[in-house]
Amino acid sequence: MLNKLIFDDSILSFHRISRGQNNNNSVNSSLNSLTINKKDFEKQIVTLKKYFNIIDLNKILNSKLNSKKRNIVLTFDDGYKDNLTNALPILRKYKVPATIYITTRFLQNKCNIWWYEIEKFISKNSQLKFKFLDKSYSFSLKSKKNKKRCFEILSSLFKELNYNQQNNLLRKITKKGNRTQYKKELLSKQDLIFLNKNYLITIGAHTHNHISLTCLNNKDSILELKKSKKILENLLKKKVYHFAYPYGSKKDATLRESNLVKKVKFKSAVTTQIQFHKIKNKFLIPRLHINSKDQGIILLLKLSWFYKLYQIIKEKF
Repeated sequence: MLNKLIFDDSILSFHRISRGQNNNNSVNSSLNSLTINKKDFEKQIVTLKKYFNIIDLNKILNSKLNSKKRNIVLTFDDGYKDNLTNALPILRKYKVPATIYITTRFLQNKCNIWWYEIEKFISKNSQLKFKFLDKSYSFSLKSKKNKKRCFEILSSLFKELNYNQQNNLLRKITKKGNRTQYKKELLSKQDLIFLNKNYLITIGAHTHNHISLTCLNNKDSILELKKSKKILENLLKKKVYHFAYPYGSKKDATLRESNLVKKVKFKSAVTTQIQFHKIKNKFLIPRLHINSKDQGIILLLKLSWFYKLYQIIKEKF
């Protein structure tokens, strides 16, 4: 009973699980927070298993769930290879289910990732000047603080663009026509087929190009959603019912987007918004982002009603 008074059912968001320590010298702390080393990830799983029921995404969507412990669902975004090489052995060891949302463009060997490419560029340069969409940009990159600020500004800009515009912006920034490819960092078709055969893993879609649907009109949004769904279903020879919004903030996942996702015949869609878990709309489901610092009591506090209430109040004021 105490468990239910303190904690809330939660869907947790992960990205990458690494072999070694995180890069603390990253020019962007939020990007660094996407990666958890596997020792810390295993500690998190042990803590979660002790205090929660870790269940499959399909089960938490069932409103008739009833148990003494609160329920937790694990999800991974984008489709990184370390989900297979580093996360899966730990999931198997503790018999923990997880959902992996795939950006399907990566499966077609179009493995450019703007957030890693601009981070690398910013870290190696002391100045950046360019013009984009009739606006001039100029950044001094001589300090770590300036580099982080530049990354934040550029990230906000990239998130408002469609895929072609993102590539045009990358050309303006790097002065290079060819994009850096991160194929070795991402799951291949064969990797995904292997993961899909494991009873612990559910595969979901994360758009084709990893862009915010708010950048597109209704017609193009539906094409983006249908394309990702079709590629996965053709590859896995099964229906794909679950979706995750890229970025997933209140700007990226509104009632408009939820209606489009529903129209394409998905059965659920997760955001990165923090709310109390009671699912009012299965196409705007809240999630909590988990990073490497979330260990022990800190992790439990993050999963409590108090943390969610604090974040909701903070956002309003």
